[in-house]
Amino acid sequence: MTSRKRRQIPDWLAMCKVKKSDTDHDAPGGAASVKNVDETLGGNSGKSGVKNGILENKTSSAQDRTETEFTKFDNTVPKCNSKEERQSIAAAEFQKRMEDLLPEMIFTGTLTYSSHKNDCNALCDEIESSLVGDVLGFDMEWPVTYRPGQQDPTAVVQLCTGPQRCYIFHLSTMQCIPQQLNRLLKNSKIKKVGVGIESDLWKLERDYDIQVQHIVKNSMVDLAQLANKVLKTSENWSLDGLVRHLFKQKINKNPEIRKSNWSQYPLSEAQKKYAATDAYVSYEIYQKLLNLDQNQCNT
Repeated sequence: MTSRKRRQIPDWLAMCKVKKSDTDHDAPGGAASVKNVDETLGGNSGKSGVKNGILENKTSSAQDRTETEFTKFDNTVPKCNSKEERQSIAAAEFQKRMEDLLPEMIFTGTLTYSSHKNDCNALCDEIESSLVGDVLGFDMEWPVTYRPGQQDPTAVVQLCTGPQRCYIFHLSTMQCIPQQLNRLLKNSKIKKVGVGIESDLWKLERDYDIQVQHIVKNSMVDLAQLANKVLKTSENWSLDGLVRHLFKQKINKNPEIRKSNWSQYPLSEAQKKYAATDAYVSYEIYQKLLNLDQNQCNT
């Protein structure tokens, strides 16, 4: 009887027959075959197995991509101890970016700039005699100093009679409060409205020869206090904050203009526009809050 010759399996077929599950490493020839495959793929014996090595690499890449994408979205948020804190900071950053896209509220009407007391007197007479409503948007400007406990005198007073007309009085060139401006401010039939207006008026008294107690008591409206009353809030409102909340707009608070030299004559066009806008915005905020209050009373 002739013995049958045992057929030798080619190496490539042996590799194909290697089991794919980790539980088959104990099968005869399994370990050797895995070793052969490992050597064939370049000798990456440091991996935990060919298949496991491939899966681990894929998982690691997916995690890296996820982490990269999250970092791109949240690269301004510092590392925090908790996920909730990180999410809160990210939400605040997102809100800030959205607010930066708000349109800017700007005064586009007629702006009258006065630097002489005689002109100021004539203009204040005009305002008092022709004022249609009973409200003046009010604000002041002065140079910013960095001496503790000291402030430069008020340099500018700006008044707004409505959406189409604002006046800027350059007090630092007049060296006083002109008589008719004093009279206009003390007119109890005309409300002066602004944010932080009371502290502004007391500063005006310290800087110039004017008594403001009558104004504070009878014809002054602080818009921050009025907003809290109408909106049922207890916020420390700023002018820009009220514009964002009520109109979904923002105003220019560029520190290069806000902290500029308001005493220097003449004011630049950028300074004039900035000053007029603050008074105009105060006027518009008052009208908005007044309408909201009336609507609440009617419902």
